[in-house]
This record gives sequence, structure tokens and C-alpha cells, in this order.
Amino acid sequence: MDVFCRCAGCHGCSGVRNPLGGTCDKAPQRYKIKGKSGKPDREGFRAYCKPCLRKQEQARAARSSATELGFVPAGSPSARASGHDHVPGNRPRIVLFGDSITEQSFGEGGFGAALADRYRRHADVLLRGYSGYNSRDAVALLKHVFPLDDPTPPVLVTVCFGANDAVKETSSMADVQGCPLPEYAENLRFILHHLSRLDPPPRVLVMTPPPVSARRWKRTCEENAYHDDPTPDRDLNRTGRYAHAALGVARAAGSQSRRGAASGDSPLEVAGLNLFDKLAGVERWEETMLSDGLHLSRAGYELVTALMVDALERTLDLEADENPSDFPSFLDVDHRAPSASVDAFVVKKMRAARGEAFEM
Repeated sequence: MDVFCRCAGCHGCSGVRNPLGGTCDKAPQRYKIKGKSGKPDREGFRAYCKPCLRKQEQARAARSSATELGFVPAGSPSARASGHDHVPGNRPRIVLFGDSITEQSFGEGGFGAALADRYRRHADVLLRGYSGYNSRDAVALLKHVFPLDDPTPPVLVTVCFGANDAVKETSSMADVQGCPLPEYAENLRFILHHLSRLDPPPRVLVMTPPPVSARRWKRTCEENAYHDDPTPDRDLNRTGRYAHAALGVARAAGSQSRRGAASGDSPLEVAGLNLFDKLAGVERWEETMLSDGLHLSRAGYELVTALMVDALERTLDLEADENPSDFPSFLDVDHRAPSASVDAFVVKKMRAARGEAFEM
């Protein structure tokens, strides 16, 4: 067959180059046009295959949505976000990306809920936590959660994987959740590389897995029939090695960022947060910081929240703004003509985003 999809590259492409040099070797979608008699009057091939056509339709829908919300960046002809899990919004976005430690962070005392409250009316805090996932799974999610064509990338991403990667190689769960230490570090580097390609790139906080109580977690696994391993599937020392590997990746990326800034580049700002040592340093941490030997208790989440806020504001310079980021205080609205007040405020905010001074 000498007819191939003409796509120049998208998430729908096969990734296999065709004999004509294109990036997709799939057959383009066929079409048939019926004549007055009801029989095919004309038939042939469209320019693209069905998956690529679907991605183009998603991009057109995203462009329409983004334009309605005022999200077409200056100098950009269009907004083209096409990620499966992309959520547009008219506020800066903070994305919490991780495993079950992150997924449960909107529970009682969790850092997700605390950050949503701290940055209310200033930024939207979005939960992208996936129970049971390891760093290899996280890499597979990147193009969906953080599409490179996102017209409004998040201003901050927290990355917290490793609690599942650290499953012992002898466990029955090793093939499901475990990930060798060298691959884990490489996966984290790939995640940071992907985030660096967003325009503009976000600030990133790499969080280590917390300490694990092998004894308590084994009892939890037995009580819930997770598996029937005769010994614990995790241990403190092994998880600690993964935690320090995550810190090493964050430090290396942070050093590269500072070198790039010194040369005038616009690099990815990265900081690391050592949850493992901080929580393990608390007296009776196995009982007070953990709920079941692996996941955090309310006290554990509250400590993590305090550590995160300090890292965000001191290291990454992301402070909660007292002024609402999208619309004015009710005290500044002329309630006889609220639309005029709101529209005037929005115009000022848009000008401020372009570098002009913002004055009420």
C-alpha cells in the first residue's frame, strides 16, 4: 500500500515512519460520497488516519474553549491543548502529581486540601494522584496530564512517586508495582525533562516517599488480603534508598537550573523535599505519622503540609497572594453596574500579565 497518513506528528501517530518519510505509517481514513442514486459516486482517502483525525478534532475543541476563556497567549495564533486529562481554567494551576500519598491528600488534614485553602482565589489546586502507580506508570501519563501543547501550563507541579517503586524484588507485587532503583531515578529525570518542555515551564517540587513501617504495613496487607507474601513487601532501608535517589535527581536538576539562569536561559526551577528523613525524625513516627504503615495519618499530612508551604514560599518563591487573581473583592464592585467593574478589573489583570503595573 502506497497511501499513508500525512500527519507531521501528534499523540495519535503510530510513531513508525512510513516509506514516504512521514511520522505515521497508518492508512488514512477512507471516505465514500453517495450520489443521487444512493450508490457511491466518489471515494478515496482523507489526508490523515482516524487516530490523527480524532486528535485534530480534540485540538479544535480545546482551541475554541481556550479562546472563550481568554487563554490564547500573546503572539500565539491558537491554543491547542489536546491532553486527555487537561483541565483549562482562568486561574494559575497547581498540579499535585503522585501516587496514593498524593491521591489521599484531599482527606482530613491533607496537604492537597490545605494548599487549595491557602491559594483560594489565587490558584486552582488540581489533584492528579493515582493509587498504586509507580514512576514507570507516571511516565506513561505525562502526555495526557501535561500535554506539551497546553496554552496555560501549571505554575507549579509537585511530584511524589517512590512508595510503590520500592516494593522488594522478592515480593509477589514486584512485577506489578516495583521498579528498579536506576530506572526509578531515570523516570524522575524524564518527568522533569517533560515538564521543562512546557511553555512556560512550571516550578517543580520533587517530594520523596515517606518512611514505611514494614511491620504495620504487613499487617495491613494481611487484614485486607492484598497479597499473601510471607514477609513484608517493603522495608525502611530500601524505601530510604529511593528517597535519597529522588533527592539526588532534584538537586542535580536544581543545579542545572541555576547554571541556566546564570547564562540567561529560562530553565526549570526544581527543589527537593525530604519527607523520608523529616517524618522518620519524629518521635514514635511509626504510630504518629502513618495511618497503616505506608500511608500518612492526619498528623503526618499536617507535618508534610508545613514542610511543603515552607519549600514553596522559601525555595520556590510561590507565596499565596492576598488579592484575588481573577475577579475583584466585592468591596471594589459597583453593585449598581457590576459588569462594568468586573470587566474593568479583568482588563487590568490582562495588562498586568503583559508586564504593566496593576492598580485598583
